Amino acid sequence: MSRAIARKLACIEPGTLFAGVDMALDRNDALIIDGQAHRLDRFRFPNDADGYDYHYRRLMTVKEREGAPAILVGMEPTNYFWKLLASDLEQRGVPYRMVNPFTVKKHREGDQLSRSKDDSRDAFMVADLLRTGKFTETQLLQGQYAVLRQYVVLRDRLKGDTRRQKTLIRNIAGQLFPELAHEFKDFFGLTALALLRHHAVPGVIRDMSQQALITAVRQDFTGERLPVSKLRRAHALAKRSVGVRHGTVALQEALRVHLDALDLLQEQGRNVEELLLAVFFDLPEAPYLISVPPLGSVTAAIILAEIGDPSRYSNGNQLIKLAATQPVPNLSGRKTRSKTPMSKKGRPRLRTALYFATMRMIQEDDTFARVYRRFLTRERNPLTKMQALGALMNKLLRILWALMKHQTFYDPTYEMNK
Repeated sequence: MSRAIARKLACIEPGTLFAGVDMALDRNDALIIDGQAHRLDRFRFPNDADGYDYHYRRLMTVKEREGAPAILVGMEPTNYFWKLLASDLEQRGVPYRMVNPFTVKKHREGDQLSRSKDDSRDAFMVADLLRTGKFTETQLLQGQYAVLRQYVVLRDRLKGDTRRQKTLIRNIAGQLFPELAHEFKDFFGLTALALLRHHAVPGVIRDMSQQALITAVRQDFTGERLPVSKLRRAHALAKRSVGVRHGTVALQEALRVHLDALDLLQEQGRNVEELLLAVFFDLPEAPYLISVPPLGSVTAAIILAEIGDPSRYSNGNQLIKLAATQPVPNLSGRKTRSKTPMSKKGRPRLRTALYFATMRMIQEDDTFARVYRRFLTRERNPLTKMQALGALMNKLLRILWALMKHQTFYDPTYEMNK
């Protein structure tokens, strides 16, 4: 038994009952077992107030009937459903824990030696994982930390939608005027956008004089100085373009639609980022995090949003496990796939923010740069570049944890321990 599992089991009062809930859109499947995995009750309930009342009454009925000191509820973090039930349980003072969906799947397959699946089986597996200490201690965020997290999630979604719109714009422009990429390396510069909005069809450009094209594009140009020479070269390219000849009217309209959508997404992204930073700077940890200059306000806000309230953690190593940047050996017999790969079983958004923050720290912070070089060049057990970067990601997390815990500002002259 690992230390982590032993610690979790030590926190469970003897005689506690375990309720596993398999979450779904319409109805949730619940199953209650005791410490010996004997089934005590099974029922279903919907995701509404009456359903949650019924769930609570069944829990209390079994608890009183068995004379149990407590009952622990477990569930998978399925979509948003778990948040509804977790919020209800918090209001009623019923403890709950999360189990990893991948762990549930493998536990079920290993236990039954098959891939058979239904809600009742999953509910039992969730309860059994609780009973054996194989759960996480994830809890709902509270107050402004929850607001910050939601803004970070919204910002990421808008960025994803923005990337998709840009891909669509590139694809349509590539059909209409593939040679344009030779002249405009960035399709999203002000000049390229002004040209694409109404004049992306080479056949239309060929029917215009150079001066007429320049005058027409100037009407859509939002910059200070229009690069006329680029438009002249684009006019010349249009004469020999191999772009599609049919359906161009619809493709030009599609470009306008996607460009309008891109403008809206970018404006929404800026607004959300302003709201995100306003919430971040109201939190007590903000001054200490932004005292690390290479971190940047947005990156610091993302890291804090993923961590949540730092008071929930007792040491910096817990944050490393949350980010899943701890090295995990991957050995089998004589075969070594990787000496120290990252676990990558935690929060990907936190891990990504840490990666780019650490890259900036190496470039801009002398202490980080010195430690990075030492990791690469030390005589005993030198690290690869990615291993050294992973080690510094963990060091950065420990530093941020110390700044927040002790409410102190970053000292760039502080020499990190080896």
